[in-house]
Amino acid sequence: MTLNLQPPSSSPPSSSPHRDSSSSSSSSEAASALTSLSLSEPPNDLHQDGTASAIAIAIAVPQVMPPPKPTPRAKVPLEKGYSQMVWLRLLQTEPDLAGLKGQSPKRLITMQEVKQHKTEEDAWTVLRGRVYNISPYIRFHPGGKDMLMKGAGRDCTALFNKYHAWVNAEFLMEKCMVGILDVPPT
Repeated sequence: MTLNLQPPSSSPPSSSPHRDSSSSSSSSEAASALTSLSLSEPPNDLHQDGTASAIAIAIAVPQVMPPPKPTPRAKVPLEKGYSQMVWLRLLQTEPDLAGLKGQSPKRLITMQEVKQHKTEEDAWTVLRGRVYNISPYIRFHPGGKDMLMKGAGRDCTALFNKYHAWVNAEFLMEKCMVGILDVPPT
């Protein structure tokens, strides 16, 4: 595929009534001035007749590419009776999902202590500076237990923000809060 890249002629056709001998000389002067300013040889991507190959045009014209498609996450089927609606009901009826047995959810917890809680039966995680017991939520997590367990025993804030930045985790996990991360001074 070739395209003609030469500009249209600015002089009227020879049969035009506007063309006379005086304009012919001024036109030829302008043409010689333009010729002296132009390159003596056409660029490598242009043919002698002023047309360019499709490859040269594709390189010269910036291409707008669509954004990459997000990697689809595998859907994990939840067990019967473990939907988000059931979890929300559980939040209203169960007083101690965190397993605190009357202790305050405001106590300071070190990262060293969080690291000790990384089994399905006893899983803690840090999210935005708060420590949560995620064990009661494992079977309710829409992404499955394997994904949730990636945050067990560690700070999962970056992982959470990658997949659920818009989710109000403080509301969903408020009854599972065991304390606040004790960050040592730097």
